[in-house]
Order: sequence, then C-alpha cells, then structure tokens
Amino acid sequence: MTVVTAVLGTVGTLRDRFESEDPVLLNSEERAGAHLVGRSEGGRDVRISLPRGTEINDGDVLALEGTTAVVARAAPEALYVVSPDDAYTWGVAGYQLGNLHRPVRFTDEGMLTPADPMVADLLTRLGIAYEERTIPFVGRRYGAHGAHHHHDHHGHHHDH
Repeated sequence: MTVVTAVLGTVGTLRDRFESEDPVLLNSEERAGAHLVGRSEGGRDVRISLPRGTEINDGDVLALEGTTAVVARAAPEALYVVSPDDAYTWGVAGYQLGNLHRPVRFTDEGMLTPADPMVADLLTRLGIAYEERTIPFVGRRYGAHGAHHHHDHHGHHHDH
C-alpha cells in the first residue's frame, strides 16, 4: 500500500520526473479531507494521511513509483453551472449561494456548485440561468475571510 503523508507537487511541476500517470479519482469531499483510503485506476491501494486542513487538488502528485506518478484527479460530480447574464445577476447569485453556505468554484463558464433541489428551486425562482452537468468540481475557490490557504507569494509565506 502506498502511504501519502505529503503532496509532492503537481503534474505540471514534476512532469520531467515520470512517464505515466496512475490516477486516483476523488470527489470534492474526499479531496477536502486529509485522511482516506482509496484505490488508483491501476489497482494501487493508496492511504492518504495529510496534515489537517490540507486540500488535495486535481493534478496533485501523491507518489512517484518508478516512472509512474500516482496523481489525484477530480471525479465527475452532479453540479450546477450557474452562468448569469449580467453583473447584477452575478451579484445576486453569489450572494444567495454564499448565504446558503454552498461550496462554489469559479470557472470561465460560470460558478459551479453541487446539484441540490433547493438550490435549483432558488435559482429558478430568481430567474438565474444554470445547467446541470456531471463534471469535476474544480476551479478557483475563495474561502471565508480568515481561512487558511496556500498560494505562491514569490518567496514569502503567511497565513490568512
């Protein structure tokens, strides 16, 4: 069993260190948790035990085994792609989804949020365009003010 205690990097940053990928498909809930046991598509048993608060991202390299990278990949999930027509409606949609404490990811297509009948009813009543699709729940994410997150600060680090 492969035991993962740290993310080694991303597919993009480690591309020259492996020849093939063995994906581990994880839904958004699994990627948000620091501890789980899974199986790669190639049949590897993988035990993930990361520091508390670590979120696994699509494309994170979990292990290097010979010339193969064990890579976290976002599994398709039932999502709404919310794509308002104007700035006012974007504001209303963002406010309503935030007020409901809905997880949201932002992409070039719109806001992604997990499919839920209550959200569908709300968006329909407000006349906000959305489409249900089964796709990976990935994109830019913005946590609550004060939440800890990681990103490049060009040589310096601080917690938010």
